[in-house]
Amino acid sequence: MSVFKVPDMTCGHCEKVIREELTKVDQQVRVEVNLKDKLVTVDNLSDDRVLSLLKSIGYSPVLYDLSI
Repeated sequence: MSVFKVPDMTCGHCEKVIREELTKVDQQVRVEVNLKDKLVTVDNLSDDRVLSLLKSIGYSPVLYDLSI
């Protein structure tokens, strides 16, 4: 499981697009989107793939350090 900060995720539409884009890759991918905290949690997909997909749809994600 990895968590990504997506500071430019601003609305429900963003949340929907992100969820759809990540789950479209594979039905096994689990995605949780927290619009309030601007966090996307992804399971069963590599960090590099998630970063690449989110960037390809116009977002600026960063891998979130859970130890903070």
